[in-house]
Amino acid sequence: MRLEDNDPTHPAAEPKPARWSPSALWPRVSKALPWIIIFCALYIIGLWIPEGYDWRLNLSAGNPPPWWVPWSRPILLVLNPALIFALTITSMAVRAHGRSRSIVPFVLAAVSLPTLWVLYLGDVGGLTVLGLLILPWGVPLVLLKPQVAAFALLAKRKWLIVASCWLVISFLIWGLWPLRLLIVQSAEWKATYPQDITLFPWGLILALPLLWLSRGDEDLLMAAGSLATPHLFPYHFIVLMPALSRMKLRWAVATWLVTWSPLLANWLGPAAWHLGNLASICFWLGIRFEAKRKS
Repeated sequence: MRLEDNDPTHPAAEPKPARWSPSALWPRVSKALPWIIIFCALYIIGLWIPEGYDWRLNLSAGNPPPWWVPWSRPILLVLNPALIFALTITSMAVRAHGRSRSIVPFVLAAVSLPTLWVLYLGDVGGLTVLGLLILPWGVPLVLLKPQVAAFALLAKRKWLIVASCWLVISFLIWGLWPLRLLIVQSAEWKATYPQDITLFPWGLILALPLLWLSRGDEDLLMAAGSLATPHLFPYHFIVLMPALSRMKLRWAVATWLVTWSPLLANWLGPAAWHLGNLASICFWLGIRFEAKRKS
């Protein structure tokens, strides 16, 4: 008898790696196939949907607003309204499905004010949901609309390192582009865009302890971070809409209703836009309560 026959640590005793075969790939393909079919169906539907307002005026020509991140311009060159629609809805469905098998929370997310607002504009905000699905490779997509989504990168050290590296690369290519973002703190901006519901800097008083309690949970981090971000439109909550599937149904419905509250500004005046900040609290509490119940 050879010595290696009795020694499990000897290289000769190690099992030989299985040969790759097409059948080993089938389980992954079978899981992805329904989503591919859904994406294709949504793309066809998207071809019949009218172009969004912002897409028709600016984005179709590859001219994003000056306060957008600079890599949005090359991304816009490979997009069209149907593709944005299909990627947005499919990404939200995949993210919601990963948290609950019930279709009700996804339906609520799909017909919420943030989602419909993004689709009406033809905006790329839905691509941030796709970016969250494919992290860390999705960092550039997450940072397309960083107002809320960027806080998810705090959930894992690897994501934060990749994001930091990407930002350094972006500075080398496009210069100190974040200086352009200071426009959102100007008096002119606030007068022109009353729908900017940021609570910065006072929101930090509540956001900082909530961020600490949210460690490791990307949805909780985004909900808490939305109280601290220097620029926030109600439609930026689209990245949190799939998280309705993490709540009890009654809480999910209540949160969904709260996402519509900014529309009360049409009757109550511009100050009512800030009712949208209630969504931050509803998302955080709904996710937190359910997570503690299941733990």
